[in-house]
Amino acid sequence: NAVNADSYFIAAQIAEIARQGGYDIIFTGKETIDYNGSSIGGIVSELLETSYISLATKFDIAGTTATITREIEGGEETSEVDVPVVVSCAKGVAEQRIPNMRGIMAARTKPLKVVEPAAVEAFTSIVSYELPPAKAGVKLVAADNVAELVRLLHEEAKAI
Repeated sequence: NAVNADSYFIAAQIAEIARQGGYDIIFTGKETIDYNGSSIGGIVSELLETSYISLATKFDIAGTTATITREIEGGEETSEVDVPVVVSCAKGVAEQRIPNMRGIMAARTKPLKVVEPAAVEAFTSIVSYELPPAKAGVKLVAADNVAELVRLLHEEAKAI
């Protein structure tokens, strides 16, 4: 029942639901498909004043301690953190499962709780849209014309 204003608005909705219902772990995706941002997890953790680990590739929990691994340049980094925690996940953390027909039919009978959105002002506004510059046409060079290919790479592409 809400109009998606920006990433902050979505994060504030998640944080409000978490405050109302309590939580140990909140998982978010690596990026969003609407604004192609990767800020939801960080904003949620800030609003809830809790720990945040980004781009997790592996997740384990024992008691109230989460062990989270993420890829870094040249290797992996493993962190341990007490819950509550917000974790943004990279690809591969969870396997997608396709529900069977029985599960689909059972889900139809479950009530769907509609929650009114929290009153949050958007932090951003769209000023304008622009199309990307048109790409230059492709130049085809005959396979036996090596001199022309070298000239184009040197003068136009500045590759050599």
